[in-house]
Amino acid sequence: MYQCQKVFQNEEEAKAAANLTIMEILGNPSYQEDEKFDKLLNSFIEQQLELEDKIQKMIKSQIDALNKTKTFMDHCFNNVEKCEQQIEILNQEFDNDAQFHKELVNYEKIFFYRKNIGLMLDQMKYIFRVQEEIDKMNSTFQSGNCDYENLHYKLIALVDIRDNIIEAVNTSPQSKQDLSVILNEFKCLSEFENKFYDKIYEIFLTTVEASIKKPQQLIKALQIIETADKSRELRKKELIYKKRAIVTIQQGIDEKFNQKLKDAKDAVQILEQSKFSSADLILAFDHTVKCFPKHYDIFKIIEDQYKVNVEKRILPFLEDEQKVTESFGTLINLLSWVDSYEQLLSRVGEQSESYVALRCKVKSYMPIFQDHVNNLIIDYSEKAIRKDKSEQQTLENITKLIKTKQDLLTYFPEDIFHFINQQLDILGPNLKGEIFIEFIRSVCGTLSEVLKKECRDFINELPSSEQEGEVSPIYLLVLQTNNYYKCMTYSNETKEYCLKFCNQLISERVQQIFYQDLTGGFNEIINLLLEKSCKLVFNEINDQIIPFLFSPKWQNENLIDQALFTIKDYLKDIQLLMLNQIHFNKLVKLIFKQLITTYEEQLLFTVQFIAGIPKGYFPKLLTNLSFVNEQDKDKKKKEKDKKAAIQMILSNKELVVPQMQRDKEVIMNSIEQDYITQVGKTSAQQFDKILTTLIKSINNPKSEIDGLLQLYPQSFESYAVYILEVVFWMREDCDSKYKQQKMEILNNLINKKQ
Repeated sequence: MYQCQKVFQNEEEAKAAANLTIMEILGNPSYQEDEKFDKLLNSFIEQQLELEDKIQKMIKSQIDALNKTKTFMDHCFNNVEKCEQQIEILNQEFDNDAQFHKELVNYEKIFFYRKNIGLMLDQMKYIFRVQEEIDKMNSTFQSGNCDYENLHYKLIALVDIRDNIIEAVNTSPQSKQDLSVILNEFKCLSEFENKFYDKIYEIFLTTVEASIKKPQQLIKALQIIETADKSRELRKKELIYKKRAIVTIQQGIDEKFNQKLKDAKDAVQILEQSKFSSADLILAFDHTVKCFPKHYDIFKIIEDQYKVNVEKRILPFLEDEQKVTESFGTLINLLSWVDSYEQLLSRVGEQSESYVALRCKVKSYMPIFQDHVNNLIIDYSEKAIRKDKSEQQTLENITKLIKTKQDLLTYFPEDIFHFINQQLDILGPNLKGEIFIEFIRSVCGTLSEVLKKECRDFINELPSSEQEGEVSPIYLLVLQTNNYYKCMTYSNETKEYCLKFCNQLISERVQQIFYQDLTGGFNEIINLLLEKSCKLVFNEINDQIIPFLFSPKWQNENLIDQALFTIKDYLKDIQLLMLNQIHFNKLVKLIFKQLITTYEEQLLFTVQFIAGIPKGYFPKLLTNLSFVNEQDKDKKKKEKDKKAAIQMILSNKELVVPQMQRDKEVIMNSIEQDYITQVGKTSAQQFDKILTTLIKSINNPKSEIDGLLQLYPQSFESYAVYILEVVFWMREDCDSKYKQQKMEILNNLINKKQ
């Protein structure tokens, strides 16, 4: 084999190479064997001859096929010519017989008339033995073992004949006399027809029971009714048999209710004795529906009639408001019954509310019922609190609790929520949806309001100071704070209990009601108690310390230290007794905020006392400022001297500023060292900013006033304008025009904040 091809430059070179290659091949020893070569040559010749023979045979076969095709096509052309000739002959014959075809139509009509006459004759033969046929049917019917379907077909045939004769009588008065003789034969048919259908309809009086015990018989009865209505439909008459079946079913249900509820005399007994209806509806869904054609919608027919029977017995009771208000439990039982009934319907595929009229009527009484429940809550809560006050909030009991280090609590929170939970036990399972939500909203709102009222009454009746033989007011305040904290805890437990009666759709709304009405109400009450506790702590400070701030005594004694000592003494006892740390923290913050506010107020009050400014400021009288004895004979002179002494201090920055700076440091150090956890860093910084702003406003250069004014609205709030007016009075470097400009700036800042 050659491994590559040579590229030749011209044809002569290629020919020379080819000759050389041929010579090499011929020189190959394998080609020099003559016998082998002859064999190959002979084999090739034989194959060539065989191929030529096959080609000749194939050509001959194709020629034969073409000849056959030609012969078939010639035959087809001959047939077409014959068909054309035959069609032409038929057309000529049709033209010749045209008159006969016209007469043939009349012959067909005559044949049809003859056929109808034959049928009529057959029917006439049947008519004249109607009585005999009816007697046979009646005998078969009364035997009790008849084939009702076959009997019904015979009945339909006779009824059709009768109705046709009646129609003929009505449409052809001239034939009335002739046909009346025949019609008399059918008089006994109506009697049999009524007896037959009465028997068929008997089974519908106990439809539900029949669908369980005799389903095949019920199905056959329905088939007979369907056949009867179809017969009337063919005659274009009103379909009456299905309607009668439905009416009979309803009558059967009415009779069952009358029998079952014959001894029921009130709504409770009616509901109790109507429980069979739930079981019947399940049976109807499982068995009766399968027996009836779909177009009956039989479950709805049965369910509606049960509803009619319940409502017509219950609604009269609900019309009598006096009876309802005498027995609210019946309303709850009714709601429970309706809900359980509708739940049953949902299990069998019915989703709509069935007893709409009953539910609406019950809802109309819910405000009265809710008022009844609310009054129960109010009465019970007031009694529980009065009992608690007389039996538990005594000096002996509270002293015992404190000495034995028990929680400073009484029983009324537990008693009240135990009562609420009892109501939920009864009403929770029976109130659903919006009714349950409104019930919870009313209960929470009522309880919150009655406890707020009790708290306000308690605060108003609380003595302002400790009296001999009586419980310390601060202990009573802590006790009530703990009690309402417990109320909050119990309300959360009651909320969780309520959620067991809620589905997912209303649970969030119920939680929101508890959060807004109860938790919010208890927080409001606790805030009132903490504010009162704060005021009580300040009663002693306001009497003995605050009136002397910014007076000569303030220069000589550490009044703020004394105030803080009193505060710490109170807070030490309160911290040991108060159950909730958050409430204690809030109280501490309130006390220090009150201390800062009182400090500001005393400054304003003092300047107003001696200078008549700030104008328009009316102190809240949180202090009991008295510079002189009201009974003193030299009151006016001493008051004048006192004013002069105070004015000398307040008009001298070198005296007032260092003392105010020291007061600030004492207050802030007390917070940082003892109460930073309770006050919090943010509030501590705010308190520091208030005092710092006040001191800087008095002491710093005028150039810094504008910057300090930016802090006034947030620092001094409603006192901002009054503080600035006092600051300008204490400074000697501000003329009236400057004061007016800064006042306008401050008012603009206040307006922007609002």
